[in-house]
Amino acid sequence: MPDPLIQSRIAQVLGAEGVPVSAQNDEYRALINPSITARPLHIPESGSIKTIKNKEFKYFLAFDRCGSNPKHERVEALRATGEWDYATTDDVEMRSANDVKGKNEIRSGDRRLMKIPMQRWLEMRKDQMTRSLDMINPSRANAGPMGLGNMTPGMAHAYADDAAVRASARVSDAGSDIQEIAAGGKAAGNASVAHVK
Repeated sequence: MPDPLIQSRIAQVLGAEGVPVSAQNDEYRALINPSITARPLHIPESGSIKTIKNKEFKYFLAFDRCGSNPKHERVEALRATGEWDYATTDDVEMRSANDVKGKNEIRSGDRRLMKIPMQRWLEMRKDQMTRSLDMINPSRANAGPMGLGNMTPGMAHAYADDAAVRASARVSDAGSDIQEIAAGGKAAGNASVAHVK
């Protein structure tokens, strides 16, 4: 007997007829079979931290390729700042045991788990966010945020209201504009009309 709840949801999408018997495959029959329970597959996520033991740090997977063509520039550059270091099993517990290569080496494929003090991480994030805000709305010393009229200093600008724009509009006539352009002239109009139904 098909599951009535599933059948009603299928009917909302496909109509009361559902899927013809001739077109039903194994997955569809499983979908409507009430004796089969929907259960997801839970594979441990590679690179996912299960438990953070040391909350004084922020953890981040950085590119670090090993093997026959190693490339360690990213993790070495981070460590050279003196702020980043490799995360250890004292810092975190990983969801997948395969990510733990040793007490001092946690990696997921070509990524190695790094750590940075939480205060320093927050300082970096604040810098990124304030620079983003400046890109959206730059501030000037002693003058406050810039407006649309002065986002490009030194460039001439003007504001126009809707009535002024409409008053100066010259609606193009496609037929005469094409003839004028073909004769070496210019189109007379600077606007077009959209007919909305």
